[in-house]
Amino acid sequence: MARDLAGKAFKAPDNKLPDYLKDLDYDRYRAIRFVPERALWRGEKLPFEVQFFHRGFFYANRVDIFEVKDGQAAKIIYQPDLFSFGKLVPPGAGVDLGFAGFRLHAPINKPDYYDEVSVFLGASYFRAVAKGQLYGLSARGLAINTGEAKGEEFPSFKAFWIEKPAANAKSIVVHALLDSESARQPIASPSGRAIPPSSTWKWRSIPEWIWSVPV
Repeated sequence: MARDLAGKAFKAPDNKLPDYLKDLDYDRYRAIRFVPERALWRGEKLPFEVQFFHRGFFYANRVDIFEVKDGQAAKIIYQPDLFSFGKLVPPGAGVDLGFAGFRLHAPINKPDYYDEVSVFLGASYFRAVAKGQLYGLSARGLAINTGEAKGEEFPSFKAFWIEKPAANAKSIVVHALLDSESARQPIASPSGRAIPPSSTWKWRSIPEWIWSVPV
């Protein structure tokens, strides 16, 4: 997929949304909440769960998310009933809006409570937190033209593949497809303490990332 995309002209992310979602202010966007009981792998007694972010407000770009199980990837289909909408009218049934991003939960502090441990939301932003710690600054998968007079470019994650962990797993692997109009050369791999990532850059402009998240 990365090689195929790199051989084609850059295509801007899909940000088409109904006006009532695109034009949300902060408070109305915050009112759209993922229903925790619908978390991916809820009730399966696995060391991780996944919750998703709805598109809207600053987060209009569509992100496709896949579950990888036994080596096979299956797309996670958007459904309005995954979310509560407060006073907003939910989208109609059968409308596939995709997602804005996702967050990982794991019982890192208490064995009976799944804390939020990592978030992937907005452009190439992500952040992570370790046991007993609070969130700090967000990181980016790729930064281009920072500080340039012509303005900064913001690469974006187009898709994620989340590998289903085994019941005794101590880590989870997330593959991501990152796209940008100007990214043409490999850059240094990032590193971090809360979630030490590694990355493999392939085929000109479309890097494929892999995160291993220890718990």
